[in-house]
Amino acid sequence: DKVTIRTQRTRWGSCSARGTLSLNASLMFQTPEVVHYLFVHELAHIRHMNHSSEFWRLVESIEPKYRQLDRDLLAGWHRVPAWVFKN
Repeated sequence: DKVTIRTQRTRWGSCSARGTLSLNASLMFQTPEVVHYLFVHELAHIRHMNHSSEFWRLVESIEPKYRQLDRDLLAGWHRVPAWVFKN
Protein backbone atom coordinates (compact mmCIF):
# COMPACT_ATOMS: atom_id res chain seq x y z
CA ASP A 1 0.00 0.00 0.00
CA LYS A 2 1.16 3.49 -0.74
CA VAL A 3 -0.04 7.08 -0.84
CA THR A 4 0.44 9.56 -3.65
CA ILE A 5 -0.25 13.28 -3.49
CA ARG A 6 -1.08 15.18 -6.64
CA THR A 7 -2.80 18.40 -7.63
CA GLN A 8 -5.98 17.53 -9.47
CA ARG A 9 -8.85 19.67 -10.68
CA THR A 10 -11.67 17.16 -10.37
CA ARG A 11 -10.93 14.64 -7.58
CA TRP A 12 -10.18 15.02 -3.92
CA GLY A 13 -8.98 11.46 -3.58
CA SER A 14 -9.19 7.90 -4.82
CA CYS A 15 -8.28 4.37 -3.84
CA SER A 16 -7.02 1.87 -6.39
CA ALA A 17 -7.81 -1.84 -6.40
CA ARG A 18 -4.27 -2.41 -5.09
CA GLY A 19 -4.96 -0.16 -2.09
CA THR A 20 -3.00 2.86 -3.29
CA LEU A 21 -4.49 6.07 -1.96
CA SER A 22 -4.22 9.16 -4.12
CA LEU A 23 -4.89 12.45 -2.33
CA ASN A 24 -5.28 15.91 -3.75
CA ALA A 25 -2.72 18.43 -2.46
CA SER A 26 -5.54 20.99 -2.38
CA LEU A 27 -6.93 19.22 0.68
CA MET A 28 -4.65 21.53 2.67
CA PHE A 29 -7.23 24.27 2.04
CA GLN A 30 -10.09 22.29 3.58
CA THR A 31 -11.18 22.06 7.19
CA PRO A 32 -9.74 19.25 9.32
CA GLU A 33 -13.22 17.69 9.61
CA VAL A 34 -13.61 17.52 5.84
CA VAL A 35 -10.13 16.06 5.39
CA HIS A 36 -10.87 13.44 8.06
CA TYR A 37 -14.07 12.50 6.22
CA LEU A 38 -12.18 12.13 2.93
CA PHE A 39 -9.62 9.86 4.58
CA VAL A 40 -12.44 7.73 6.05
CA HIS A 41 -14.15 7.61 2.64
CA GLU A 42 -11.04 6.53 0.75
CA LEU A 43 -9.91 4.03 3.38
CA ALA A 44 -13.39 2.47 3.36
CA HIS A 45 -12.74 1.66 -0.31
CA ILE A 46 -10.03 -0.77 0.81
CA ARG A 47 -12.85 -2.91 2.17
CA HIS A 48 -15.56 -2.00 -0.39
CA MET A 49 -14.37 -0.93 -3.85
CA ASN A 50 -17.72 0.65 -4.64
CA HIS A 51 -20.35 2.97 -3.18
CA SER A 52 -22.67 0.18 -2.05
CA SER A 53 -24.89 0.39 1.00
CA GLU A 54 -22.26 -1.63 2.88
CA PHE A 55 -19.65 0.97 1.97
CA TRP A 56 -21.82 3.84 3.26
CA ARG A 57 -22.65 1.93 6.46
CA LEU A 58 -18.94 1.53 7.13
CA VAL A 59 -18.30 5.23 6.47
CA GLU A 60 -21.22 6.21 8.72
CA SER A 61 -20.00 3.94 11.52
CA ILE A 62 -16.76 5.93 11.59
CA GLU A 63 -18.08 9.37 10.59
CA PRO A 64 -21.80 9.83 11.39
CA LYS A 65 -21.85 13.34 9.85
CA TYR A 66 -20.56 12.06 6.51
CA ARG A 67 -23.50 13.41 4.47
CA GLN A 68 -22.89 17.02 5.49
CA LEU A 69 -19.13 16.62 5.26
CA ASP A 70 -19.48 15.19 1.75
CA ARG A 71 -21.48 18.28 0.73
CA ASP A 72 -18.84 20.49 2.35
CA LEU A 73 -16.11 18.67 0.44
CA LEU A 74 -17.90 19.04 -2.88
CA ALA A 75 -18.33 22.76 -2.19
CA GLY A 76 -14.71 23.02 -1.07
CA TRP A 77 -13.31 23.86 -4.48
CA HIS A 78 -14.05 27.53 -3.76
CA ARG A 79 -11.50 27.38 -0.91
CA VAL A 80 -8.67 26.47 -3.29
CA PRO A 81 -6.81 29.58 -4.49
CA ALA A 82 -6.64 30.06 -8.25
CA TRP A 83 -2.83 30.03 -8.20
CA VAL A 84 -2.88 26.32 -7.33
CA PHE A 85 -4.02 25.44 -10.85
CA LYS A 86 -1.87 27.89 -12.81
CA ASN A 87 0.81 26.17 -14.88
